[in-house]
Amino acid sequence: MGENGSGKSLLADALRGRIPLVHGELRYGFRPPKGLSAEESIGHVAFEERKAEVHGRVLQSRWNSFEVEHEQTVAEHLSFEAVMDVNPFEVNPRIAAGRRQFEARRECAIRLMEIGGLLNRKAVSLSNGETQKVQIAKALCRPTRLLILDEPFTGLDVVSRKRLAGVLSRLMKGRLRVLFVTAREEELPRGITHVLRAEDCGIVEMGRVDEVVRRRGGKSKSEIKIKSKNGSKGKALVSMRDVMVRYGETVILRDVNWTVREGESWALLGPNGSGKTTLLSLITGDHPQVYANEVIVFGQRRGTGESIWDVRKRIGSVSPELQVHFDDSMACLEVVESGFNDTVGLFEDPSAEQRRAARAWLRRFGLLQFEKEPLFALSPGLSRMVLLARALVKRPRLLILDEPCQGLDGAHRDMFLKILDQLLQEERAVTAIYVTHREEELPRGINFVLRLKGRDGDMGE
Repeated sequence: MGENGSGKSLLADALRGRIPLVHGELRYGFRPPKGLSAEESIGHVAFEERKAEVHGRVLQSRWNSFEVEHEQTVAEHLSFEAVMDVNPFEVNPRIAAGRRQFEARRECAIRLMEIGGLLNRKAVSLSNGETQKVQIAKALCRPTRLLILDEPFTGLDVVSRKRLAGVLSRLMKGRLRVLFVTAREEELPRGITHVLRAEDCGIVEMGRVDEVVRRRGGKSKSEIKIKSKNGSKGKALVSMRDVMVRYGETVILRDVNWTVREGESWALLGPNGSGKTTLLSLITGDHPQVYANEVIVFGQRRGTGESIWDVRKRIGSVSPELQVHFDDSMACLEVVESGFNDTVGLFEDPSAEQRRAARAWLRRFGLLQFEKEPLFALSPGLSRMVLLARALVKRPRLLILDEPCQGLDGAHRDMFLKILDQLLQEERAVTAIYVTHREEELPRGINFVLRLKGRDGDMGE
């Protein structure tokens, strides 16, 4: 456990041999499976791992994936060759025996993670939560002795989190050892026996879980209730009528009618795969099917000759997809400055006023000391804070936040929600659409809710 930037993920990378030790010694107390090194028998699941898998793709690739032939299906992603990195043309008795053992593990992993219905889907088309389930299943397909799960509940809805916690508790009763990395003490699943707490890239506390939790005063959990207000009379910023998104027989959204007015703040809720991110992509113009639907943004119907950049200049956004695709070699100050034109990269020199504004937002989030550091040098949680500053830097008329607190520790989460509440409660300062699977994290300024149903994507309430 530890706050963002405390060194948790760094330690996990060192344990699996991804970072060389400059001092000290690392010993493995287990015998790796035949043919594998100790490092290769350590499974690892983390949000940042997705960057390697999407290298070279554009941000909009998800929406076109149903029509692209060469994109891998989930079944192919979980194949023996893909998971074990085996040449499919090599003939070897050892490989044949390994394949049989693999198929048994694969069947068990698919059943445990309940992803049988996703096998024929293109992997790039999955929602954030669905991708997380597949990544965990992929790790379980390997002959793993130690499984490192870095914020494994990231992107999962309430039901999926409960199911995964149950799966982990069952796994911990067997031979598999689990290292559960989290900034959220309340997420520790049953079966965790010991806790190591990191701070400033050092270890400040370790011991049995009951002793550490007791010393820290137990688990804390805040509750935020959604306020109820009458319909706003402000100007419509977004209007959708009878919206449908489908690929062949697969319906993602059906009969969505929704209006977002100036000064309102909406929570967009629903289970994994219900179409929340697809709905947002229609507003930003990333989804090609926006032009086959009646979607009006800032008073102009999409597809009637408007400049996508003029629209984006009035929208600030952050999402898991943006974090995966963003060029993390950029300096943090440049990342924030790119928010003025909503580009995934800095292609114009900012004005002196824009640079001052970018520094002011980094300072407001306590990140100014990282302004010259590349984004990849920060922890995933701190990287998310930089992207949040990028979304807010131009004071957008419409703020789209897709799971913005994902990966944030309690202190950074509270800081962001406090700043967001200040913006929401300033009259007409910003109109927000906020997506989350954790209703207790909704800002107090949220006063309307759109809830999508399950797999059929119909509008719920």
